Amino acid sequence: MKTIFDKTKFGHLDVSGRIIRNGLWESQNDSGKNLSQDVFDRYEKLAKNNVGVIVSELISMYSHDRFSDYTDYIDAPSFIKDFKEITSIAHENNTPILAQIGFVNCNVNGKQMMEVNDLTLEDIRTIQADYVVAAKKIMFAGFDGVELCIGNNFYLSRVMDPFENTRNDDYGGNTYNRVRMVLEIIKLIKKTTNLHVHCKVNLYQDEEDSLEICKILAENGADSLQITRFLSPQYFRKGQSNQDMLVGFADKVAKSVSIPVVLGGGRSDMDKITELLNNTDIDFISMQRPFVKDPAFLTQWKMDGHGKSECKTCNNCYWKKESICLIEDSD
Repeated sequence: MKTIFDKTKFGHLDVSGRIIRNGLWESQNDSGKNLSQDVFDRYEKLAKNNVGVIVSELISMYSHDRFSDYTDYIDAPSFIKDFKEITSIAHENNTPILAQIGFVNCNVNGKQMMEVNDLTLEDIRTIQADYVVAAKKIMFAGFDGVELCIGNNFYLSRVMDPFENTRNDDYGGNTYNRVRMVLEIIKLIKKTTNLHVHCKVNLYQDEEDSLEICKILAENGADSLQITRFLSPQYFRKGQSNQDMLVGFADKVAKSVSIPVVLGGGRSDMDKITELLNNTDIDFISMQRPFVKDPAFLTQWKMDGHGKSECKTCNNCYWKKESICLIEDSD
């Protein structure tokens, strides 16, 4: 029987649990430059309290991206110094840590807000080179791996989207060609670093195409996958909840690939998570908002043998771009 606190493997990484903490915003910094002490304290609480793997808050690939005001970015002067302290905190507590990177708007080579179909080969090579540089900085900062944000509405998810990518060259058309740009990034990262490459990937409207994308990634260097969803209502079928669709699809992926598959998406009840782990081939669960409410809640779950997060899923931490809970504890 699988339990949340099993000692197991996440790719080549030794982990002490099946819960992956995925970050989002990093709004706690000093004058938009250096990370504040609150950030280091938060990561220490995470690392000490039974999380399997920590994924950092979003690190923007480009300093003028859509969300760069609410995130760290890879070219920040203090990036390696600050995050070397964070990775040291994680490793002192035997917790692997991945850096989450991505971008939403494509502004390279002096061009602004480029659409997928307008990318030239030079633009593609520039983006790929930027990922290699980012991966090297991530490695120098002491991270165990990198999470490539190629799901949700991040730019590379649009490159793989069969409805958005209508290119007629080697980077468009069939499923493999639409994934080619990402595969080349993965290959370059693996060639130049020793990082675990974790890919956050969408369930698109075409489920079979989405499954094929996951298989291609798994066969071409991805070390693990997280299943998420495209943030648009038209991508979901009537009569079935988003969570149910994600569970069913993630289970299909887990049965089809030989690398770890992580399910994300709003789970906060220990008993239900344990039941899901044992009724599917999914081995890991990603959580974000419960850790905003309380970075140490997993320790209480482990002590009690059951539990449910106090997070009310109000999404204020998302909408206000804060990495702290904005709701006072009720009496």
